[in-house]
Amino acid sequence: MIEKIYDDIIKETCLKYVHESGVQVLMLPMAGYSTAVAQFSAKFGSLDNAFSVNGGELHKVPDGTAHYLEHKLFESEEKDAFKLFAQTGASCNAGTSFDYTQYYFSCTDSFRRNLEILLGFVQEPYFTEENVEKERGIIGQEITMYRDSPGWRVFTNLLEGLYSVNPVRNDIAGTVESIAEITEKTLYDCYNAYYNPANMFLCVAGNFDPDEVVSVCAEKLKNREPLNVKTAEFDEPPAVNQKRMELTMPVAKPLFEVGFKRPTTSGQEQLDEYIYFNILFDMIFGNVSDFFERMRDKGLINEQFADGVFSGRGFCFPFARGESGDPDAVLAEMQNVLRTYKKTPPKREDFERIKRATYGSMVRSFTNADSVAGTLSDSALRGGSPFAVIDTAAAASYDKMIELLDGLDEENACISIVKGDN
Repeated sequence: MIEKIYDDIIKETCLKYVHESGVQVLMLPMAGYSTAVAQFSAKFGSLDNAFSVNGGELHKVPDGTAHYLEHKLFESEEKDAFKLFAQTGASCNAGTSFDYTQYYFSCTDSFRRNLEILLGFVQEPYFTEENVEKERGIIGQEITMYRDSPGWRVFTNLLEGLYSVNPVRNDIAGTVESIAEITEKTLYDCYNAYYNPANMFLCVAGNFDPDEVVSVCAEKLKNREPLNVKTAEFDEPPAVNQKRMELTMPVAKPLFEVGFKRPTTSGQEQLDEYIYFNILFDMIFGNVSDFFERMRDKGLINEQFADGVFSGRGFCFPFARGESGDPDAVLAEMQNVLRTYKKTPPKREDFERIKRATYGSMVRSFTNADSVAGTLSDSALRGGSPFAVIDTAAAASYDKMIELLDGLDEENACISIVKGDN
């Protein structure tokens, strides 16, 4: 049975049903669009490095396993998924995050065939000692490439500085040492646990026929017994692990990233924090703020300065990043601004202006099939409504923002810096 979820704010309808296998399917047809996008995802990411199945013993797996598994699923004994998509003219790829792994394609025709390919190869693992070993060097090179990237290192060092035990502090791809421990058994154990249909979701947006999606799902999705898979819990202390992280690399100007650690939340509470801190930080640190103009005039930041909120399963914190000859001075002024606004709150009309801009940006994202598919996937991962982000932004209140501002500890922050080696 297909459920229709209508959003009165943007006048869109999402179609939802749960296949008998347990796969949750979300669809949003977009009239007048030429492109269709499909994303098939498993709630398995780099955070899931220790787990139990049906109350059994704890399985610990090497860091980087989820990413390694993503690489290997495209290859089987008989075919290469990339080659199959190339034959239809579709664009395909995959990505591993901290809390999920996603496989996706976009196409302008042959939608049914592309969806069959997608559902087929993700459900047909083929791991051998030989092909797992072959991938080790390729992923090792990828790890080395990212470790040579100042932009990536300033971010991963921030996570390491913010968190003491939360696995989000570990690099998604792992290390050369950790992936050396991955075997075909490691991959099958994780696949069988986390790629269970009850732990997966399919999201489709753009130019497609919903009946065709249902038909392909009926043909291709495999029934498996649902499992009770539980990722190991951890007790993350409230204070940051380290207040300052510094690394020397070949950069023309120091890079920095600042994060303000928050208690762990989930569900609607985390979504509220995501929306409200986006509005708050845009209002007081964004490129139309007094802070931005003042700091730019002093030469402490430039147009690369940006703010946002990093959010996922088990983590959510507001941040700012940029280039500066004196990153510590930027952090000190950010903390001073936060303290000032706690004493003298920002104007209500400023809140309403940034709220409208935030809401408008989210509404505009629903005119792009890739963005819509991504929004549907995010909602499935969070277990919320497909329109929850827009609805929360539309209903955001000034008083709630002030409450979150008052509860933000500006001293519980980490600054990560990558400075030049000259």
